[in-house]
Amino acid sequence: MPLIKLRAFAKASHFGPTLLITLISFLLATRLLWEGPAYVIAFTVFLGQLIIGWSNDIYDYNDDLKHNRTNKPLVAGTLSVQQLRRATLILLPIAVISNLIGPLGLKGGNVYLLGVGCGIAYNFYFKFSPLSPLPYAVACAALPASIFYATDRTPPVWVLAVGAILGVAFHFANVIKDLTQDRESEIGGLPQRLGKKASSVIALVLLICAALIFINSPVTQDLTSIESTQASTFIVGGDRATFVTLPAGYSKGVAAPLLIDLHGYISNSLTHEKFAKMDIAAQKRGVIYAAPDGLKDSQGFEFWNASNACCNFNSNPVDDVAFIQSLIDEISSKASVDPRRIYVFGHSNGHFMTYKFACSNPQTVAAIAGLAGAMDSDPASCGARTPVSVLHIHGTADATINYSGGSIFGNAYTGAQESAKRWAAIDKCSLTPKIGPAFDLVTSIQGLETTPTVYSCPGAGVELWSIKDGPHGPILDSNFALKVMDWLLAHPKK
Repeated sequence: MPLIKLRAFAKASHFGPTLLITLISFLLATRLLWEGPAYVIAFTVFLGQLIIGWSNDIYDYNDDLKHNRTNKPLVAGTLSVQQLRRATLILLPIAVISNLIGPLGLKGGNVYLLGVGCGIAYNFYFKFSPLSPLPYAVACAALPASIFYATDRTPPVWVLAVGAILGVAFHFANVIKDLTQDRESEIGGLPQRLGKKASSVIALVLLICAALIFINSPVTQDLTSIESTQASTFIVGGDRATFVTLPAGYSKGVAAPLLIDLHGYISNSLTHEKFAKMDIAAQKRGVIYAAPDGLKDSQGFEFWNASNACCNFNSNPVDDVAFIQSLIDEISSKASVDPRRIYVFGHSNGHFMTYKFACSNPQTVAAIAGLAGAMDSDPASCGARTPVSVLHIHGTADATINYSGGSIFGNAYTGAQESAKRWAAIDKCSLTPKIGPAFDLVTSIQGLETTPTVYSCPGAGVELWSIKDGPHGPILDSNFALKVMDWLLAHPKK
């Protein structure tokens, strides 16, 4: 695309405001998350702002032509209406999908898209109405709100208020230069009705109000990532350094639960935290949290030596059971850990590892939970004789670790139902489970998609949560993490 065309598309997007809003989203996402997702969030926000700007120029073309606004690319002839309309229609579904599946998540993405919708609605309706400030207020509050929701936090009232007030102030200030021409074109928004002097005063007063609210709000506290607000961290694991996070309000005199969180093959602790969000659930439930990393194989992928099937493909002699036990012992020596409430969660290869640890050290762990994992098919591979509570979560459409079982390089693994039934036998449960009512575990999948299979056990709990049409790695949010955490906490060691 020629540079002059690229400049024309940028100018048609009202590039100054678009760039400013994109920068604000990046800075806020950096504060609340970290730079990795912040770049993606800024990009998806930028796409939404392009849609607003382009739709504005398309709608205003005849009016811009009437007033000879040659600073507009459509009037200047550097772009045609057809070209800009085609670009808008192509970009619209991309902007929608990228915001919904990106770091903003479904909730944050929908909130931000509400703001985009308000921007488009202003172009086509509200600019003719005395309610013209409304879409600005909603859209400018929706932007920071969407990023708070991306971190599973409720946006503070002062953030929404400052965003809304600044949006309205910008609206009044932005239209002052065109008031006369707007009236000639019968554009009847509130600033056009009130006039230049009143609009200038209102814009100034609103800016002062926003500044006063900002100054008198807990900015440092609220605009800080969850990780930064946690009480404290320390490192264990020696040459396999693992960060341990103590929950806010932790007291050395009160024993707290401990969760060891295990990533899947190819993943790592940081990526896994962002995926499963068990760290957020641990913070909310007062649980000490540690997410160690597996060793790297010859392909450079981190793995756990969990079973014959998954995923020690280089036959590395590493003893990850001993490593996890050493982490628990070291954490317990440095923090007040309740020995009756030690839990392990994992995804995929990490879920395999939860089973391996429970089979090898059942006296240590109260309960395990995992998503999309399994066990070796040979029952002799598990020597557990002490009850361990087990929650197995699996998507019925998992194409990586099949719900019904399968094999990896000829090494068989159990299906989800067989895994749960095997532990029901170990825990001396009734082998005739009950099917509970379906519930919403994965909000990215429509409806009540998860059905629990519950075994009745004398000294432990065994459940299988089957996610209808669930893939190997569904999009998860805090709803998933909190439900899993609450299940684990409800199953201490007897």
